[in-house]
Amino acid sequence: MEPKGYELLKKETEINLLEKELTIMFEDFKKNESKDESVFENTAYKKLQKMNTCCLKLLDAYRDYILKLKNNL
Repeated sequence: MEPKGYELLKKETEINLLEKELTIMFEDFKKNESKDESVFENTAYKKLQKMNTCCLKLLDAYRDYILKLKNNL
């Protein structure tokens, strides 16, 4: 069952907020990365960076999906 009306708006808002929060954290991560290169050579930090990028892409895909649902109402 597809969400309609208000439920769809709530999901869209939640996705937008999560995307903004993740984008801010990612930008903060990138700022710290440029300050101390030796710490970020660690493979755990490289994996974290890849995970953050993947999360941003996932949120973008969900946003597109919600917008398509919204347009089909």
